[in-house]
Amino acid sequence: MQRNEIIDELITRKLFLEDDVIILADGFEDAMLGVTARKPTCAIYDFWKCLDITIKDEDMNFDEALEWLEEFIEEDMGEHSPIYLKNI
Repeated sequence: MQRNEIIDELITRKLFLEDDVIILADGFEDAMLGVTARKPTCAIYDFWKCLDITIKDEDMNFDEALEWLEEFIEEDMGEHSPIYLKNI
C-alpha cells in the first residue's frame, strides 16, 4: 500500500480525522500495522518488518540495519511519533 492509500484508508475507516496529525515513516508502508486507539493518533509499525525492509532497501547487513533502525526510532518527533512494535 502506498502512503496516500494508507491515509485514504485511515480516513475511510474513521481511524483518523482529516484535521488530525499523524507521522508516517517513509519507506515502511509495508510494515504498518495500524494506528493507536487512543489520542493522539500514532502510526504503529512492525519493528521486525521495518528491519527486514532496511536490510533489503539499504543493502545493509543485520547488525548495521539494526543499529540504524534503533537510532531512527529514537528520534523524538513529539507526541505523534510512530510506535514500533516488537512482536513475540
